[in-house]
Order: sequence, then structure tokens, then C-alpha cells
Amino acid sequence: MSYRLRCEWREGEVFSLGERARECGVAEETLRSVILHLRAALGEYRRLPGGLRVDTPRPDVRGEKAFGGFWVGVYEWGGITVVVKPRVEKYGEMLERVRRLFGDVSWLYLATSGMYAADARLAIWGEAALLLGELWHLASREPRFLAVRVTGRGGRIGVGPRGVYLYGRRRVRNTALANAVVLGLRRVAEAVQNAEGLVDELPQGVRGVVREYLASVARGVEAVAGEAEFAASWADGEGVGPYWHVAAKAVRGHAATRGGAPGRFVMMPSTKLYELYVYSLFAETLGALHRECGRFCLEAGGVRLYFNAAPLSRLVKKMSRRRPRPDVAVESGKSVAVVEAKYRELSRLDLPDALRLAGYLADVAQNGALKAVVAALALSDKAKRSIRARIGNGVEAAVYYAVVNPDGDPADEVRRAIAFLKSEP
Repeated sequence: MSYRLRCEWREGEVFSLGERARECGVAEETLRSVILHLRAALGEYRRLPGGLRVDTPRPDVRGEKAFGGFWVGVYEWGGITVVVKPRVEKYGEMLERVRRLFGDVSWLYLATSGMYAADARLAIWGEAALLLGELWHLASREPRFLAVRVTGRGGRIGVGPRGVYLYGRRRVRNTALANAVVLGLRRVAEAVQNAEGLVDELPQGVRGVVREYLASVARGVEAVAGEAEFAASWADGEGVGPYWHVAAKAVRGHAATRGGAPGRFVMMPSTKLYELYVYSLFAETLGALHRECGRFCLEAGGVRLYFNAAPLSRLVKKMSRRRPRPDVAVESGKSVAVVEAKYRELSRLDLPDALRLAGYLADVAQNGALKAVVAALALSDKAKRSIRARIGNGVEAAVYYAVVNPDGDPADEVRRAIAFLKSEP
């Protein structure tokens, strides 16, 4: 798969729109449109497919400057391919850690919604995953055998225009179901195979993101094929009966566009991935068998880890009817601490981040111990590793800063952070 033009930048990068346009060989207004269309496409989502809220900064254009956002992946718009590279070398290590804990990371990806699909036959950019979901429901829920009426034989009596007649019922295979499933699986498998050509052309970090997405779709094909193993031998290539709507998606897909500018993409929200990476490291470092204690909640070694959720809320929930959502909450015994993951170098917390962290501590901490860990890719020389403050009535707040970077060896840092959280106030 070849493209006429290609434009690259690194996530988080701020660059001159005019200079980058000249480097890419496109007009400045064209590059502006590409970035804004990608921003609009990502803005269609408020939650990831797995249900997590997504607030990762998107690409944007302000005047003559452009911001690359914190989404890694590839985006095709017309004859231009945009590649957003990760800011860390071992980006794939974060994906691998999360996959090791959760078993799959396909729910983390955002891929093209129907209104942005450019090529429905090669709908690997998101429609393939949606189609797989529908095929799974067909294979697991629809009847595999049907009862058909056979006239002239049997012990039942019917009345028709020509009078009374005998009829019976015969059990037959649901070949229409088999045809629809086989057709859909074939299209998705073709999409994966054809998209492999794109992967080889991408930079290493982005290559891992797209390859993992394709692998997750391929695993989905295997899962559906396993559930519908009857389909291959039953399919006769004829009609699809009441399943025409699924078959139509396999053949045509969704070619609707917005503003006459189709695009397709596979994108990973890096800030959310980093939060899950930190969560996974904490879970692994506890070194015990994990037991699920709820949605995005794991228990290991007497410690419960909550992702994007708090186990309790003393005030915020009463005021807003919603619990606060720290990146990670750590419940050990009667104490609750929070972990905030910052996908950048830190010298200090910005005021909004500091106020939010203080609010989390005041709302969820117990036993007069307000503890938090701030994990970041790097700390500047001016950054303090720990901060403590006594705020009256025997209540002490403590914050520990940990360097958690996949390009380094974060194991010791995570162990020290866990020891800090579990220590007595």
C-alpha cells in the first residue's frame, strides 16, 4: 500500500504549520484541514470502546502554530498519511504490560467511526471490529437449525385455499446464518491481510500500535470462527435471508463522509495508556495472584487497586452524585491513597492538577493519612521527590514523586512508591 504524501510529527510537539507543510510537500491550508479533521474525528468519542472516559488532548491548530496532541497512530485523509510518533522509545512496552494484565488491549483503540470510513471493503480502521461484534452475536445467539413446514406428509392438519391438507415439520440447517457469518469473516480477514502492507511502512513505535490493533482484530476473527465452526461446512454461497443487514456491511461497509473529506485512522490515547501502564506496574509489583473485585478493580496481596475510580467518597458524591475518578486508587487495610499518572516531565504540578489531587485526598483518604503518588516520565532537577505538610488536628498530607518511564527500569521506583503508600502515617 503506497501513499503519495506523508507527514509526521511526535506527540506533544508544537510546530510551525507553515514549516511543517513545506517539509511534507503540502499547502499550509491543506495541512490545517488535515489536523482539524483528525481533531474532529477523535472528538466524536467521549469514551473508549472499553467504557473508559477519554480526555487525552487532541491535535489542534492555533493561528500559525499546531499542537500534535497525545494520540499515537496513523491517519489517512485523502492522499495524505499523517503519522504521529510516540515520545518514548519503548511505547510498545506499555502496550505489552497492559495486555499482560488484561489479556487484550483492543478496547483501548479508537478507530474510524462509520462517518469517516474511506474504504468500506477494507474497513480495518474500525468497522472491522464493529462487524466482528455483530458476527459474534449472530453466531452465539441466532438459531443454528430452523423448523420448516413440509406439506403432504406428517400428522398435522392445515386449511388452505385448496382445502384441507396434511403437513409436518422438518429440522434444517440455518444456511443463511452460515453464509452471512462466512462472508463477514472473509471480509475482515482480507482487511487484516491488506492492511499489513501499511504496517511495514510505519516508524517503529507507530508500527507496534497498528500491529497490535491488527492482531486483536485477527484474534477476534479466530474467536468468532471458533464460536461458528459450523458455518464453514454449512455455507453454500447462496442467500443470507434475514441477515442481509450484516452481509451488506461486509460488502459495502459505511462510506458516508462529512464535509466531503473522508479519513480513516487507528489511534491510541497515550495519556490513558500511560495511566493503565502505571496501574499494571503496581499490580505486577504486588507480586500476588490477582483477583477481580469489580470493573477495573484488582485485589492482590491484601491491596485493592481501582482504575479511574475511587472505592469511596465522603463529600464529592453527595454534592455531584458521582464519585471522583483518580487515575489509580490504592486501598490497603483502612487507608486509601491515590496515584496520579502524568505522561510528561514534571518540575511541579500545575495549579489545576494540584487542586484536583488535594480534592481527591481530602475526599477519599482515611485515618487522617492523606497520601498520594505522582508518577511521571521524568522529573526536573528542581523537582522534590517528596512533600509533606501537617494541616492540623493530627492530619498529615504526603506526596511522593516517582519516575515511571518505559525507556528506563521503573521496577524499583514502583516498589518504593508502594512501600510509601503502605507505610504508617
